[in-house]
This record gives sequence, C-alpha cells and structure tokens, in this order.
Amino acid sequence: MPRLFTYTDFAGGSDKVRAYADKHTPVIICDLEAERDTPFQAKVRIGMNIKHPNTSEHHFEYIQLWNLETLVGEVKLSCGSYGNNPIQIETVFTFIPKVSMRLTALAYCNKHGLWRSEEIFIKVYDKS
Repeated sequence: MPRLFTYTDFAGGSDKVRAYADKHTPVIICDLEAERDTPFQAKVRIGMNIKHPNTSEHHFEYIQLWNLETLVGEVKLSCGSYGNNPIQIETVFTFIPKVSMRLTALAYCNKHGLWRSEEIFIKVYDKS
C-alpha cells in the first residue's frame, strides 16, 4: 500500500516545505449541502496557491473522488494536454447524491506519490 501524503503532514515546515505540500494536495471545493436525486458538482483543485510542474518527468496522472470506500469518479491526466507549463489542475465531478457523503480526493504525482485531501461532509436533504 503506498503512503498517502496530506498537507497537514508538512504544515509545520518552512515556507518551501509548505509550498511543496500546497502544489501536491488536492482540495475539494463544493457546497456542504446537496438535494437528494439532484445533480451535484464537486470541484477538485490540486493546490490552492502554487502551480504544479507539468512535464513528462513530473506531472499528475489522475485525480479520484471517493465517498468513504466508494469511488465516485476518476479523471486520467496527460501532461501533454496542458503543454509543459506549471498549472493548477481542476476537474469537476457531477453525480446524483442519494445519502449524505464523506468525500475525499486522491491525486497521484508521478514523482512524489499519492496525495489525499481533507475529508468533507456533505449533508443530503430531501426537497421540501
């Protein structure tokens, strides 16, 4: 089992160490409530402030969104799709929620391994 890295593993480090963690950590951006049986979107961004390299030697290969043990969606990435410039990768997952969820994103950097977001709770409610 590969080691999972998180931003908090590096939060106490120097500015350089925190920048390293920022450019690798996936972040889930979405509403914290969702209407049952209605399309819901969750954006996953890799890094909030620092762009990640995007070369054949150093790039992200995929982003996954999980609800506990259930894979909600996966995006495979190709570094050639973005040129060779550093970027902040974003992707949007759209799905139909049935029950409240605990979402986590995973992203794999070919040079620095597997990174995990913080878990967020999405309350699913019935339409009134």
